[in-house]
Amino acid sequence: MKKIARLIYGAVGALSICYANTAAAVVDCTGEVTSLSLQLTTAGTVTLSLAGAPYYTYLCDVDGSGLNGVSPTVCRTMYATLVTAKTTGKKVLIRFYDHSTCSAVPYFGVAGTLGWTILLTD
Repeated sequence: MKKIARLIYGAVGALSICYANTAAAVVDCTGEVTSLSLQLTTAGTVTLSLAGAPYYTYLCDVDGSGLNGVSPTVCRTMYATLVTAKTTGKKVLIRFYDHSTCSAVPYFGVAGTLGWTILLTD
């Protein structure tokens, strides 16, 4: 019985070590919108740059398959909010779940899973 208990505890310990090593990095990138585009493609990809990073990263598609886990409806709302933030000089915060730093988010590439908030600060 003690051997079985040790095997179970050992297996649980090994699994928790493996799980800890595979945890995804998360970074919150905050800044003013320096560049914003809506590509004239069938999907309508939204590309964003923030002051400080990331630069020219693909956030979502306004009429596509849910790039980066963002539905087209949410993407259209994000784009409208980003346009407002750009024109008013407000800062935004975007959480990137697949990167450890803002500069690690791909340049002219798919950003990966993200979260979204707008900060109403100057």
